Amino acid sequence: MDFRIVDKFNVNEFISNSDKIYAHTHEDRRETLQVHSQLSIYYLEKIIRLKQLENVLDNFQDVFLGDITEEGKSIFWDMFYNTIGMHDLGKINCNYQYHKMKNQYFKKSKGLQCNNTKHSMLSSLIYMNHYLNVIRNHSNKGDQNLLYTFMLLNAYAISKHHGSLDRFSDFENKFLENGGEGKLLYTEQSNIFTENYDTPLLFTQRNKLLDRIFKVVKITLSNMEKLENESSFYIYIYEKILMSLLFSCDYYATSHFKNEKEVENFGEINDIEEFYKIYKDTKIYKGIRKYEENEYGNVEVFDDVTDINIMRNELFLDAESMLLKNMDKNIFYLEAPTGSGKSNVSFNLAFRMVEKFENINKIFYIYPFNTLIEQNIATLNNIFKGSKVEDEIAVINSIVPIKTHINLDDNEDSDAINEKHKDYVRSLLSRQFLHYPIVLTTHVSIFNYLFGTSKENLFPLSQIANSVIILDEIQSYRNDIWKEIITFLSHYSKILNIKVIIMSATLPKLDKLVNTKTNTVNLIENREKYFNNKIFKSRVQLDFCLLNITENVFENLLDHVINISEKEDVNILIEFIKKKTANKFFEYLGELKAKSNGAFPKEIRLITGDDNSIDRNRIIEEIKNNKNIILVATQVIEAGVDIDMEIGYKDISMLDSEEQFLGRINRSCKIPEGGIVYFFNLDNAATIYLKDVRKEKTLTLLSDYIRDILVDKNFSNYYDYVLDYLNDRSTDHTDKNFGEFINKYINKLDFTEVEKRMTLIDERYEYSVFLSRKIEMLDGEILDGEEVWDQYIELLEDNEMDYAEKKVKLSEAKSKLNYFIYKVEENDFVYEKNIGDLYYISDGDNYFKNGKFDRENFKKGIGVFI
Repeated sequence: MDFRIVDKFNVNEFISNSDKIYAHTHEDRRETLQVHSQLSIYYLEKIIRLKQLENVLDNFQDVFLGDITEEGKSIFWDMFYNTIGMHDLGKINCNYQYHKMKNQYFKKSKGLQCNNTKHSMLSSLIYMNHYLNVIRNHSNKGDQNLLYTFMLLNAYAISKHHGSLDRFSDFENKFLENGGEGKLLYTEQSNIFTENYDTPLLFTQRNKLLDRIFKVVKITLSNMEKLENESSFYIYIYEKILMSLLFSCDYYATSHFKNEKEVENFGEINDIEEFYKIYKDTKIYKGIRKYEENEYGNVEVFDDVTDINIMRNELFLDAESMLLKNMDKNIFYLEAPTGSGKSNVSFNLAFRMVEKFENINKIFYIYPFNTLIEQNIATLNNIFKGSKVEDEIAVINSIVPIKTHINLDDNEDSDAINEKHKDYVRSLLSRQFLHYPIVLTTHVSIFNYLFGTSKENLFPLSQIANSVIILDEIQSYRNDIWKEIITFLSHYSKILNIKVIIMSATLPKLDKLVNTKTNTVNLIENREKYFNNKIFKSRVQLDFCLLNITENVFENLLDHVINISEKEDVNILIEFIKKKTANKFFEYLGELKAKSNGAFPKEIRLITGDDNSIDRNRIIEEIKNNKNIILVATQVIEAGVDIDMEIGYKDISMLDSEEQFLGRINRSCKIPEGGIVYFFNLDNAATIYLKDVRKEKTLTLLSDYIRDILVDKNFSNYYDYVLDYLNDRSTDHTDKNFGEFINKYINKLDFTEVEKRMTLIDERYEYSVFLSRKIEMLDGEILDGEEVWDQYIELLEDNEMDYAEKKVKLSEAKSKLNYFIYKVEENDFVYEKNIGDLYYISDGDNYFKNGKFDRENFKKGIGVFI
């Protein structure tokens, strides 16, 4: 799409006294509406150019405009383009000018009696009035219904540019119902803008024109879905990407005016070789290429291979070869055993795609757990350490503070960085809009961007277009929305030119759930080459004997562990489903060791979700460097924790979790005869995975059939059953019916309900308590909870600090705050102070036992210690 031929809306031509109308003020400066409109358009063109979004716009044209005339297409793109330029026209409201802008020019306006200072809905009204006239005068009547549809969709976006997306039907009601915000504007409140807007309104209360147009649009949207199944998804994505562009352009233009500084770039990858050449210089990559040159393709059978790195090399090269043969695909499955080097393979695949596709200019790594992010950012930092590329990789989550950009003159010493060098405005913009070439974030974050409705969630969506997204451990996502996930991914990837890599050791082929053909490929064509290879298949021996014990399971497990612990120079990992059980087992072992007078041969450690990253990393480092340790843990240990144990015990839950756990045992294949894992059945996993079909007993290790699948690594059979079940349920006459989801929510653009449906985690309400104490950091520094709290409160109460600087510093303060925060289910505790829903308790050490948060003590001791 060439925007040079678009008929740009000229504020001065349609708005009288436009030089007297302000869009923004800052200190003693004024920005006119015309200037803001032009600046917003300037950033639209800049985003399209730098993000290379022409292909995305062409995709929308192919999907929506195949049957309309060239003149109709021209009107479509005029409307799209001018959505950005016309979004603030409602600021001609005399109330807005007088009360918000302090504009004395409007002090005698008749419309001041209305006392309505809003502008977004008025902007929509003016936009619709303008294009109603354009569309009605269009020569081809067959184009009109589609053009009316996008006119209203664009107007809805304008109406929400200072809020959150909700329901398109709410927008309709505001214009048609008596007392509705929109209807008031073209009836009794019209005098707040008619002094500056001379164009007659085409719709009135009497002619019912808007009523007829809204009906036409609803019929058109319904017919589009009937004519092409799932076309509603493209309408949904169109509205989301338009909102993202509108938010972005408005925000950039406003920042430009207030800071008198242009937003220079959006963090795209301009030269992939800057990244790739450093990666290619690593020892691992060079070794793979040497293997490729000398060995790859010469061997067909790998049964006798004893070096795990040979299989990792093969996997790397097989996946790369399949990728290069299928670059036209959008979704790539990378199914590979635990310990086979999937992360390294995915790094290379992502770089390859950016290298091969001119438009691809960002990489997103998406992980289900923050521990996985920690592990992989450490890997990337080691690869790119000391290069400028290292500064272009960012972690986006609630734990890591906003990455601060530094401004240095050429003659300044980088070792002398202080506050004056920190560019807080740019730092905040980068975080809000993901202005980084490589982003590591969580699955919750990416789902917020794809399905969220708030301004903060919509900011980054246009940055996700033309990118590579790597989804790790997708089986950990709620399986009752797998069908929705893969359908959305299929449509998002097609329309926004996104390449998606989905990887896991237990990978459900989600396209089996999709009604239409998906553009997918398996990167590992011969999965048996790896899963049936003894290096991976026999790396861990499985023992199900403890599953025969149904009474006194805890006591029998304890006896078994005590006997096994007599083995020398081995580390043992024991995983429980519930924190309470893990804590109890840890205490029993601790008491046993204390009573043994040094005879018990193992050190006892505990990791649960209550541990902060300092304590967790300290334990992990100890395990890496020492033997004869028993680590008691919950499921936080399954993924993203870089440990390699000899013996494991696991309370059974779901098959995916069992395989993830096996990845912590004999991870490096250093034990020729293999490690060993004992499975037991103590706590009921169904209470944790309430909505997950995989919790059913017939799909757990209580079934001999499932045990055989785990031994043989034949996960496809397992997932065939799960996917068939989910497909059947999607046609049930329940709230899970997929067709109803499309017709009731997506087709009707109910963004609120779609967001609710696509929420990954069903969170029950919990209370956050700040337990103040002193914590020793890994480098020996002491972090004082009282000081951390006071610094945070001081920042919150500082109303003089610049907004951007405050947001950046608050993110830094919150990262420290997290070390002291614990979630509890009840709020009948005594606290000294609070800020919002965060409660401060000064004597935090009273609630710790052996360095661990003692939940039982916290519940029992409420009011005793304080």
